[in-house]
Parts: sequence; C-alpha cells; structure tokens
Amino acid sequence: MLQKNTTKRLGYWLVLLHQLFDSATERALSGEQLTRREWQVLHAVNIGMRTVSDVDKGLAPFLVEDEMNSYRGVLETFAERGWVVLDGGSIETTESGVLAHDRAEVLVNSYASGALEGITEEEFLATNDVLRRIALNLDPKSVEDN
Repeated sequence: MLQKNTTKRLGYWLVLLHQLFDSATERALSGEQLTRREWQVLHAVNIGMRTVSDVDKGLAPFLVEDEMNSYRGVLETFAERGWVVLDGGSIETTESGVLAHDRAEVLVNSYASGALEGITEEEFLATNDVLRRIALNLDPKSVEDN
C-alpha cells in the first residue's frame, strides 16, 4: 500500500488544496470582480479555447462541482463586460478581455508563486503527471491529452 495509515491521504490533500486555491483566488481577484471559476473560464478563452463546447470540456470537472451544464452564462457575462464576443457557440476575445485577463493573471501568478515556493518545476510537473495518471487509472475517459 502506497499510503500510510493516516486520515491525511490523497483525497484529504486534494480537497484541502481545492479549498485553499478557491479562497486564495477569490481574495486575489476580488478587485477584478472575478471568482476563481470566472478566472478559469477567462484564462481558458485567452489560451485558445474558441468555443463554448471547448471551455465546457476543458473545465468539465468544475461543471460537476458547480452543478452546471455549461459555462455559457459566464461567457455571456464576459460579453456584457465587453471581454468576449459570442457568436452562437464561438468565442472571440476582445482587446478589453485580453487586458482583463492580463491584469488577473498577474494577481494569480503572484499568489501562485508563493504557493509553489520551495517546489521545483520538475517536482511540480511530476506531481501533475502522477495526478493525471491516477485519474487515468480510475477513469480512462476522464483524461484528455492537451
């Protein structure tokens, strides 16, 4: 057995980190009027996801957590703010949306660098890969290579 007899096993750390990331992101982005999930959607669009379907697929585990079927509503809010243009299921980022993303990314990177203090890039990438492989072992369909 890979895990010791303790209550602080893999699930414990995953849930705790999720809660800590949620609260840290909320604090960091409060001035930008973005929640963690809105940040994730904005970031997804700014790194090249160009359809609502792509965003929903890319953030599928969060849709379950948020008890939602789609992040279209978040994207519609972004359209109202002038950050994206929605045309059916297609998404185009505006200059204002790029600027909003860039401002938010500085804030997220600032707290993330503190969270990752003392962790090498190699350790981070290895940890991410191990978590991906565990998910793959549990449900091969849940993991997309991207």
